[in-house]
Parts: sequence; C-alpha cells; structure tokens
Amino acid sequence: MKTIDDNIWKLILKLNSKDMLPVYGLRRNSSHYNLITAINHSIALLVSGSYDGIVVMLNRANKELEARDFEETDYIRTCKEYLKLLKDYLVENQLVGHNAQEQ
Repeated sequence: MKTIDDNIWKLILKLNSKDMLPVYGLRRNSSHYNLITAINHSIALLVSGSYDGIVVMLNRANKELEARDFEETDYIRTCKEYLKLLKDYLVENQLVGHNAQEQ
C-alpha cells in the first residue's frame, strides 16, 4: 500500500474536526450529508487501499458540490482542495486504472 501524502492527511484531519464540520452536517436530512458521506467514504477507501472505489466517491462528492451550489465556506473550500489533491495523488502515483481516471 502506498504511503498517503502528508497534505492529504492534514486535510482529512481538518475536514472531520469539530470546528470544521457543518453544524448538523451528519444528520441525514442535512444538505451537507451526502457530500460529507462521500468525502468520508473516500477517506476510508484511501486508508484501506481500495483506490478504484475512491473514484466513485470523488464523482459523488463533485456532483454534490455542483448540484447543491453550497455557500463557499471553509468546509466547502477544504472539500474542494481535498478532492483535487486526492485525484492528483491517485493519478500521479498510478493507483487507479485508466478507465477509473476518466470517470
């Protein structure tokens, strides 16, 4: 399994900190719930080394960002930064197949 980039780890810790998560974001009726779920699933898949599955979660998170047009809060900015870094990390380290990169 590849060592996870320190910058990604810092964002993971930041995204799930008490001060960063949107209030009530973990409630299923929250507008942030699907985004938070996709982000945290991507984290679990990253830790477990299930790289192709991460691409599915990246797509879900990006679709949520596009569909919901969230206010540009620190949480949303950090999500966007994390998603970009994670995608770049997967591609640069050739951790996903060619088909998965295009999804």
